[in-house]
Amino acid sequence: MYRSPSYHRSIFLGFFLVILPESTLAETLNKPKSTKPTKKEEVLVLTRKASGGGLMHVRTTPYSASGIDADVIARKPAAASPLQMIANLPGVNFGSSDAYGLTIRDKTTVRGLDHTEMGWSVEGMPGTNLAYYNPYVEDWADNENFSSITLIPGSSRLQDPLVTGVGGEVYATIRTPAAKREAHLDYSAGSFAAQRVFMRADSGYLGNSGIKFFTSYSYAAANNYTGSGRNRKHHFDFKMTKDWSPIANSSLFVSSSLRDVARTNLYTLKNFETANTVDNNFSEGTFASDYINGKTTNYWKSYIYTSKDVLVSLNNDVKLSGLDLKVVPYFRWEQTNAPGQTNIDPRSTYTGTEKIAVNTDDLNIINGKIPARSNTDQTMHSEGINLYTTLQAGKNNKVTVGYWLDHWTISTLNSLSPLDSSGDTIGRVLKDTSGRTIAGGDYSLSTLINQFYVSDDLSLFHDRFLISLGFKDMMYNVSGNNRLPGPQGNFSSSYSRPMPRIGLTFNVSKTVQLYFNASTNSRPAVPITTYPNIYNVATGGISQSGQKSVKPEYAVSEELGFRYHGIFNFDATLFNMNLKNHQVSTSLYLNGALTSGAISVGGETIKGATVEIASHSYYGLSAYANAQYLHATMDNNFPVSGDFLPTKGKIMVASPKFMANIGLQYKRKGFFTDITFKWVDAQYSTFMNDQGMPAYKTVDLGMGYQANDIHFLKSPYIRLNFMNITNLKYLSGIASPSYSSQVSKGIGGTSVKAGSPTYFLGTPLAIMMTVGSNF
Repeated sequence: MYRSPSYHRSIFLGFFLVILPESTLAETLNKPKSTKPTKKEEVLVLTRKASGGGLMHVRTTPYSASGIDADVIARKPAAASPLQMIANLPGVNFGSSDAYGLTIRDKTTVRGLDHTEMGWSVEGMPGTNLAYYNPYVEDWADNENFSSITLIPGSSRLQDPLVTGVGGEVYATIRTPAAKREAHLDYSAGSFAAQRVFMRADSGYLGNSGIKFFTSYSYAAANNYTGSGRNRKHHFDFKMTKDWSPIANSSLFVSSSLRDVARTNLYTLKNFETANTVDNNFSEGTFASDYINGKTTNYWKSYIYTSKDVLVSLNNDVKLSGLDLKVVPYFRWEQTNAPGQTNIDPRSTYTGTEKIAVNTDDLNIINGKIPARSNTDQTMHSEGINLYTTLQAGKNNKVTVGYWLDHWTISTLNSLSPLDSSGDTIGRVLKDTSGRTIAGGDYSLSTLINQFYVSDDLSLFHDRFLISLGFKDMMYNVSGNNRLPGPQGNFSSSYSRPMPRIGLTFNVSKTVQLYFNASTNSRPAVPITTYPNIYNVATGGISQSGQKSVKPEYAVSEELGFRYHGIFNFDATLFNMNLKNHQVSTSLYLNGALTSGAISVGGETIKGATVEIASHSYYGLSAYANAQYLHATMDNNFPVSGDFLPTKGKIMVASPKFMANIGLQYKRKGFFTDITFKWVDAQYSTFMNDQGMPAYKTVDLGMGYQANDIHFLKSPYIRLNFMNITNLKYLSGIASPSYSSQVSKGIGGTSVKAGSPTYFLGTPLAIMMTVGSNF
């Protein structure tokens, strides 16, 4: 993507401005009275209590939780996505076709529920794209700026602004600006011509103003490891804090990303097995590298995904005697296009249900067809506020009352961009003879969320026993307008859902804790794939039929856990969940554009157990391991073709029975080594359990050295990361599950044709070296 010279000049000007010598700003700003970091500026408290190389922390919550801090993140590949960094946490089933987190070819499930059923938040604001419920965590912040990423499987925190938290929650915090002026610079290079540069400058306290900030910029790029295309990403972070007084402070966080993603193709099991027997780097299953006019129908340039993203959150904290208040207004803006390729017959072309005459002037028409890129242009924004207050109602009692308001709007246009004889777009969209844009989808949609919540925490027996009662009520409204000719005009739907919860913890001793929680959570249907009509531009038929009302997912979950924090750390959890109106995310084509969708599968029962254990560091050596047993079954038969397939009691897709992770870390005298092993059992990809993704085992290795200060270099370091060090060829995740891979017979006797699940191709061996330093 082209950037004007002024764009790059502004980035570097902002960077070097804040690292000017102290005397440069002395005329207008006084030096701070103290540059000692406050408590809020310390490295995350969990880091000091971490074991297993920082992968396991001391927890006291009435629900299971695990996470990573800045120490762990600093050992990971510099270009890794946050999802890759938490892939070794308990119960995380992560699959990706990208070693560097630049593409959107990935999927995460936790306890059998995918990432669209998880709640995601960063710096107190929602982190989810509300069009498809995809988190796109790669756009939140650069890795060097995260201070922690925490996973809560099967539950969520009451006060977080989440609309999708039936399967759990992932929340992230961003580092606090340094108290003294400093800068950081690192550079990475790796396999597949990967390059990444990151630079950050901290202002330090600006005189006695109580203000400090950091600003950072990164650029990352890498080729696809198979097929054509290069992926690029620009990212900018800014955070400023203001200490108003000892009892009040504010924090402004701004993040922005620009991405060009040359997406890789999805694989069927047959295609993978065939390509795996030929030593051609799986090129047979990729999008076409060259364009032959009139023959090529899947040219890679037609599938380039582009996105622009801006996140803004403003955290305000006030602590009075016996009363805490938190207010977080936020804003998010996104602009994306997820295109594909198609051919248009000008003799049979429709806008909505209306047949139209195509303006064919100066178009590349071959064999009677117009080759075109099918666009999914979307512009969306959300604004909201989350506020809550906690009152100390007595010596042993705390009451929290809060309110969350969110308003989200999207405008979508599924237009068509004609291709020239070289396979490039001609710079305009396809129109009819009256000048109207030809489209399969053209609509606006908005949602309004009002959520009230309250909790009461009671501590008894000298803080040994804690009872936490909570309740929230979400009122959800969706409305929209379909601008295409057809049966759908304005549409709307709304519902309200109460969600009670309870949590108990009992400290048996200083080192042993028991905990229990029962919670309810709800998730509205994915708005984009549920409510608007999408039309086939070749027939005028309905490709996606908008629903007037769809029941939300509703989960009732329980956990019973045991913790030990002593000569080693140990956590064991039994979990159970009953889920109604389950929607499984999938990938699908609409008028040639590859987009996200959902499949309604009814109810589900999820049972299992998770264990996590970690040692403390002995002579620099520490170990970590976790394992999960999962039994997730479907409660209903699957409706298809006017009949039902006998799926009741079948194992749910993307729910491996066993998973395990083992890690070994060594850190001493500046040297560090980090090796992790991951095993994921086989998992079904069809609801009839007649096809599955094979089990796989991967090993990652990291090593490096951090030196003492050398002149102006402060703590310079070098790091080398090996991902999939055994170069395993494998499928890493299920992209599109199917009802069956074979011809099946329904309960009513109907013959149901076979489907074809698709998968993400796992990343081969990738190596990345990083050098960096503070200044």
